[in-house]
Amino acid sequence: MGLLRKAAHAVPDDTIVPRPEALPQEAVKSPGKARAGLLKRSLKVLEAAATQQQVPGVPAEEVARLIIRDAKAASDGVELPSRLFTTLRKRLSITKGALLLYDPVRMEYAPWASHGFDQTTLHRMRIPLGANPTFNALANGDPLEVTDPDQKAAFQRFFSSREFSNLERMILSPYIHEDSLVGVLLATETRHPFPDTAQLLSCLKDIAADLAPLLQKARGFLMNWSQAKATRPPATPEEQVERILASPAVQGKKLLFLSLGLGPYIRGIAAVHEDLDLFRLREDFRSLLDAFLADLGAAIMLPAGALLICLQGVQRDDIPLFLHQLRYFLGSRFAGAQPYDKSPSIEVLKSRVWPDEGTDPRELVYFLSS
Repeated sequence: MGLLRKAAHAVPDDTIVPRPEALPQEAVKSPGKARAGLLKRSLKVLEAAATQQQVPGVPAEEVARLIIRDAKAASDGVELPSRLFTTLRKRLSITKGALLLYDPVRMEYAPWASHGFDQTTLHRMRIPLGANPTFNALANGDPLEVTDPDQKAAFQRFFSSREFSNLERMILSPYIHEDSLVGVLLATETRHPFPDTAQLLSCLKDIAADLAPLLQKARGFLMNWSQAKATRPPATPEEQVERILASPAVQGKKLLFLSLGLGPYIRGIAAVHEDLDLFRLREDFRSLLDAFLADLGAAIMLPAGALLICLQGVQRDDIPLFLHQLRYFLGSRFAGAQPYDKSPSIEVLKSRVWPDEGTDPRELVYFLSS
């Protein structure tokens, strides 16, 4: 009876199960046969239900058209990858997946938007250039289904042990613009509405071909800016401050150092983008502020999540004007940003004038970080 109960409970609510009075008479006379017969009937119902779930309700071309329409209807913004991924996730019923974008600083593809993966996987899912032959094959522009054990094993280090132990297959769909791999959709679990994987791959190819330019347009500014910064070797906040102070352009000048609390502003953006990766969002904020400052100064990410800002030619009395201009700039870059009068404030946590209030770079960073 245990197996019978499991089979019966697994039947969808809208599936019609035969009533006892509808059973054949010989089943009533022989309880053992009745149980076996009912079990067979339940299993057949389950098989029929599974088959029905795979019947496509909408052609692949139509699903692709709807996703493209939804993505293009949303206004441009730095967080476009998250909106695109959410549209894909909902339309294709992706229960575990991520949209990986190229990080020119680290020279790897990392999740800017994701759903369903554990935190260990999201931390490990940073796929470098030339990672393995399967990932390299995406340069051809065709989506791939990865089921071969050896091919899957090449991706093991990008997943947690738990996630990889449950990995049966991967779907990889490249987004290519002007011969550059802009991003990759990676999905490990999906209840797509198509009768076979071939139609899913065809749908994904149509979507990527149409939306890759849109993705590049939304990210191009940050990609170009990050690419220019990628030539600099990685450094701690203290080392970055020392570089600034050693620059001939600031010798003999007073500098204003600020630590900005961006938590409320970042959470306000994230609140309207359910799949957005917060770490990558903070990275985007730092790059945007670095670009906003240009020749005026620099932005440095502090360990606690705040931003260290260095400004030259700016005094403490100028801080309100600086914050006013910064909020307008960020509002123009994020489609999900609230109107200026309703957007969360950006708080100045601490400030220090160099060299009037100290001349030790490491002590300066410690003070602004604490």
